[in-house]
Amino acid sequence: DAIVAQGIEAGGHRGMFDPEAGDERLSTAVLVRLLSRRSKLPIIAAGGIMDGAGIRAALDLGAAGAQLGTAFILCPESAANASYRARLKSERAEVTRLTPVLSGRPARGMVNRLIRHGEVPGSPPPAAYPVAYDVARQLNAAAMAQGIDAFAAQWAGQGAPLARELPAATLVTTLMEEFRAGQS
Repeated sequence: DAIVAQGIEAGGHRGMFDPEAGDERLSTAVLVRLLSRRSKLPIIAAGGIMDGAGIRAALDLGAAGAQLGTAFILCPESAANASYRARLKSERAEVTRLTPVLSGRPARGMVNRLIRHGEVPGSPPPAAYPVAYDVARQLNAAAMAQGIDAFAAQWAGQGAPLARELPAATLVTTLMEEFRAGQS
């Protein structure tokens, strides 16, 4: 009924059925333009959209709507834990990476100790999904029990530094106000 156009900027797992297939790693803007020219279905832009100006830009490019994820992580209604929130509010949010290390499938998150270790030349490749993801979760749980938060999967898109700590309803209202301000 619609197509979600997930650009390379998006946080979390890549929306792909076959991780072995080629991935052009298109930006949300390019992907929306290409899809809007080739399909009559509504396009929902996803990836890197953090404010009303981003929503406006997606619609101007041909999207019928926008999907925001990372923008809502700092909302108090989010299930993100204190460590995740603290990292998203720090300079660590400026460095995200698309990597299979944490789960065995390409996913974008804030760089942590496990990602750095898994990407060192000579490191063994991660196991396939979901085995790698289950092992990473177990490692993180064991580390967290010792007060170490360096192994958590903290998914975030490239727009992470633009995240705002607002209640979800306030964020939605703010997004709409920013969107409307861009219409003039």
